[in-house]
Amino acid sequence: MRLKQTAGCFALVMAMISAGAQAEEIITARYDTVQCALPCQADAAKHLQWWLMRDQDEVEIRQLYQNGEPAHHSSLWQKKPGGQFSYIYLMHDEQRTIDYSDVDLKLLAIKMDEATWQLKTQLVTDAELASLQKVADEASEQYGYAIEKYSGTLGNGIRSQVWWIPALKLPYKVEYTYPQHTVSIQLQALQPAAKPGQPVEIAPKTSLTALSQYQHVDYADLGDMEHNPSEMQWLAKAHDAPGLQSHHH
Repeated sequence: MRLKQTAGCFALVMAMISAGAQAEEIITARYDTVQCALPCQADAAKHLQWWLMRDQDEVEIRQLYQNGEPAHHSSLWQKKPGGQFSYIYLMHDEQRTIDYSDVDLKLLAIKMDEATWQLKTQLVTDAELASLQKVADEASEQYGYAIEKYSGTLGNGIRSQVWWIPALKLPYKVEYTYPQHTVSIQLQALQPAAKPGQPVEIAPKTSLTALSQYQHVDYADLGDMEHNPSEMQWLAKAHDAPGLQSHHH
């Protein structure tokens, strides 16, 4: 088992952002997701509050509350040179991480390509947006940015409405209607905001300094922990870590 105290071997190779960098490369946005079974009853809906913190070649999705209960974990995706990807599952209360290499992701059949990267960093891919119809008379403005509305169907007939911020390549709001439930994603806080006087809400981004203080374990080394009760105790809390339930030793 290889426990690592520093993030040196997997830290993102940070590219310098040029003077002409686009606005959408660095952004922090807080969203609320609501899922509701049809016919929807508000008191039975499931709620998730979370941050999307996007850098040039990195995105951290940090959950804050799930149905009102604190959910202190993050998914940190990193885009590497040569088209490879890595993933880190962060458990903030335990100051632990599970680190997945590009090979681990492939073995777990977790598809990572440009379209998937867009889904994680934009929530709606360019191809999905192109498949919807732009609603010409529904233009508006939020947070000082122009909003465009799109409507149509995605996938297997999923009725979809997207209120899109072109300047940031992020949605202001998304509504999906499935046969038996609905999902809505609503922007609640945004930095940077173009409009002066917009309240600043500090995003809980995990810095490299903070990450270096966490105790790290490779996904491939989880089998070494199966007879260690103290290790299994924190691993039992990693409910959403990819492949954890199906990991064979």
